[in-house]
This record gives sequence, C-alpha cells and structure tokens, in this order.
Amino acid sequence: MEQLGKSEYAIKAMAVNGDGDRAPFTLSIYDGGKEGTNYYCWVRCPYIRDYDLKIINIGKSESLKDSLEFIKNFLKHSNTQLINENEQQVDLPPLDTWNN
Repeated sequence: MEQLGKSEYAIKAMAVNGDGDRAPFTLSIYDGGKEGTNYYCWVRCPYIRDYDLKIINIGKSESLKDSLEFIKNFLKHSNTQLINENEQQVDLPPLDTWNN
C-alpha cells in the first residue's frame, strides 16, 4: 500500500444501523494521484471494509465524487445513519465543501 498524504476529506461519527446497533464510523478520502490517463483516490472506512478502496475515474473531482457516492449509497442501502455525540444526525457534506 502506498503512503497516504493529507486527506481530502475526513469525518468521525457514530453509525447506527436499522437494528439500532452502534459502532464508531470514521471516513477518510485521500487523493491518490494519476494512473495512466485516469485519476484515483483512496477511501478508508473501517466500518465498511478492512482495507482501503481505490476509486478510479477520468478526473480528480470525478474520483472524489464517486468516493462520496459510494459511501452515501452504502449508508442508504444498509439503512445506516450517522450521528454525532449529541445524538443528532450527521450528513456527509457536499463535494464542493472539501479541501480539493
């Protein structure tokens, strides 16, 4: 695995699934760079998988957008909500608010 630099996006929250089970949720998305004619980024989310996921697309913003959509779709289809320490629902911020 390559060395990851500063994340483009990061969030910490608590995940609550449809059964009410809770688990820590951390998400970091890193700009990976260019590979051939495509760009890629790494998605690190131990709640979803034990290893980083590589997302590839034609441009940097497209790969970041696909990463965010992957997480949003997972949360939606697994009936999982994110909450903060005050028990308030947390939404993933839109791509245009990231550090890119």
